[in-house]
Amino acid sequence: MTPPEGLLTLLPPGSRILFIRLRSLGDTILSTPLYAALKAWRPDLRLSALVEEPFDEALRRNPDLESVFPLQVRGTDQRSTAKARWQTLRQIRRNRFQCCINLHGGTTSAWLTGMSGARHRIGLHGYRNSFCYNVRTRLPSPPPGVRWHSARFQLEWLYRLGLEEGPAPPARLFPDPDLRSNLEVRLRDAGLPPSRPVCVIQPSSRFHTKEWTDAGFAQISDTLQNEYGYATLLVGTEEEESKIRRVAGLCRTRPASIRGLSISELTWVLDQASLFMGNDSGPTHMAAALGVPVLVLFGSSDSDLWRPWQAAHEIVQNPFDCNPCPGYRCDVYGQPRCILSITPDQVKEALQRLLERTGSLESKQV
Repeated sequence: MTPPEGLLTLLPPGSRILFIRLRSLGDTILSTPLYAALKAWRPDLRLSALVEEPFDEALRRNPDLESVFPLQVRGTDQRSTAKARWQTLRQIRRNRFQCCINLHGGTTSAWLTGMSGARHRIGLHGYRNSFCYNVRTRLPSPPPGVRWHSARFQLEWLYRLGLEEGPAPPARLFPDPDLRSNLEVRLRDAGLPPSRPVCVIQPSSRFHTKEWTDAGFAQISDTLQNEYGYATLLVGTEEEESKIRRVAGLCRTRPASIRGLSISELTWVLDQASLFMGNDSGPTHMAAALGVPVLVLFGSSDSDLWRPWQAAHEIVQNPFDCNPCPGYRCDVYGQPRCILSITPDQVKEALQRLLERTGSLESKQV
C-alpha cells in the first residue's frame, strides 16, 4: 500500500485528479474550497469531480475544475442504477486519472474509486470496502475544544497527503449570465417588485426534522417587508409547491413566489439577493457561496459542522440532548421539537443582529 504522506507533492506536472463527492447539494458546494486550495497550491494539476445529478450544475463554470462527471440517478429513490454507474465508469477510465480521491466513503463511491483505473486510489482509514483503496490516510485530532466544519475536515485530510496548509478558501458558485433575460421576466411575472432589496426565503427541506413552521416563515416574511423594506421571494421545487402556498397564504403582505428553478437558475436568483433565509439545506450553502448574508434555522443537524461556510450568517438553534441526529425521523419525541421549538422572536432577534453586522439595517428600515 502506498504511504499517504506527501503523495500530492510527488505527482508529475499535469497529473489528473478525480474527486468523488456523492449525495447532497450542500456536500457538493462544500467541496469547492478543496478544489480552490489545491489548484492555488499546484496550478498544474488537472482536477475533475464526480457528483450525482443534478448537483453537477453547482460546479459548472468553476475554473478550478477541468471537467465534471454527472452520475445519473433515478427520480423515484434518487439512487444510481448499475447501468448509470458503468457508463460513468467508462468515462472515468478514459481519462487515465493519476489519483482518485473519495470524499464520500459510501459503497458506490468506493466501487467507483476501486474501478477507476487510477494509480492512487485514496480514502480514509475507517471507510468501508477497504480493498478499493491502495492509499488510506488518517485524520489527526482537532485541537481541544475545536470541532471542524465539513469543509475544513476535507482540507485537513488532504493536508496529510501533502497539500500545503494555508487560509481555507470560501465556497464558490458561478452564475450563468445567459439566464438573466429569461429569469428577469419570470421574477417579474412572479410578482417580485422592482428596485427593492430582495430576501429569498426557502421554507422547505428534504427532511421534516429540518423544516420550520409555515406560520413562522410567514411572520418573518411580513417583518422583512413591513419593518425592513425588503421584498420577499419564496422559492422551492415543484414538489414543494404546497409548502410555498401555505406560507404565502398566511402572510399579511403577500410575498412573490417561484418554484421549479433548476440549480443554475436558483444560483442566478440568489446572486441577485440581498439576504437569504431558510432551513439547513442546499440553498443555504448556495447563498453563502455567493456571499449573500444568511439567516439559517437548524433542527436535527450539527450546526458546527454544517453552518454556512465563510459567509456572514446567523444561526437559530435550540439545544436538545438528542441533537445531532440523522434526521430521518424523530425517535425521541415523535415530532422534531428541535426545529419546532424555534420561536419567531428568536428569528427576529437573529435577523436584527445579522442586518446590524452587515451594515444593512439602517438603509433597509422603513
